[in-house]
Amino acid sequence: MAYSKTVWTARIGTFLNKFLKTNETSTSVELTNDPTITTAGTPFSVDNMNKIEQGIYDAHVVLDANINQNVKSTASPTFANLYVNTINLNGLLLFMAPSSTILSSFASPNTRPFGLTFDGTNLISCDYEPGMIYVHNGVSSTILSSFASPSTTPSGLTFDGANLISCDNSTNMIYIHDGVSSTILSSFASPGASPTGLTFDGTNLISCDFDLHMIYVHDGVSSTILSSFASPSNNIRGLAFDGMNLISCTNNPSMIYIHDGVSSTILSSFASPSSNPMGLTFDGTSLISCDDTVDMIYKHKSVLAQYI
Repeated sequence: MAYSKTVWTARIGTFLNKFLKTNETSTSVELTNDPTITTAGTPFSVDNMNKIEQGIYDAHVVLDANINQNVKSTASPTFANLYVNTINLNGLLLFMAPSSTILSSFASPNTRPFGLTFDGTNLISCDYEPGMIYVHNGVSSTILSSFASPSTTPSGLTFDGANLISCDNSTNMIYIHDGVSSTILSSFASPGASPTGLTFDGTNLISCDFDLHMIYVHDGVSSTILSSFASPSNNIRGLAFDGMNLISCTNNPSMIYIHDGVSSTILSSFASPSSNPMGLTFDGTSLISCDDTVDMIYKHKSVLAQYI
């Protein structure tokens, strides 16, 4: 709901504190304000003060509603798993930004978690050794199902609203799965020789390369590259998209970076929970990361921040 603001004007005149004394007795006197007014000004009234109170209340209703529920993006009508945690509060753009604070954590299914994605219901992870993909029950350590990856060293995952997409560090290939299954619909070569992370922004696949320290924006889900830019630091490992900004992680140094949209510009960064962050995803409310040194999966807290 739009708030119609009141433009307050000052009361202007002379003798603003002048009073006319009448009906004086030994016990009382009547004082009547007697200035010369040139501009009346906005009255300090019950109605005006209640309007301010109502505006503050309405703003908090909108703010609380947006914090407690996710607004799905219309960026792609066929993509059901893209969330935009933004609030436009009378022109002030606020957004829910991932932070270093950890809400919860649990052990990964195996010893080398490399990639993460979220299909709208369940977390999906992959393990570099022994080359397995795991479907979790929601965002938990409970595994609903698992299957072998297309090759021996899966290094990244994403979900485009219909199909799981994986990449492999040994074959340098990107694979389009049939839904969330081991069946492969198609595949193509990755832009670099060492793909380590994937995400999907509602329109285009985004991949990264560990050796070249590059991030690539694909044309849809294809091998055609629309644009590319250098990663924030060396040894880029994982990518995620929160509906507004690209998020990446590197292990030299061990950092997580919030990009400005899908660009090389960095809005903020923070240290990863452990020394070797590998995979990232976003579940609609929280960033999720994994580390293959401690074999853990972390759910991060989102905090309200102002977009500048």
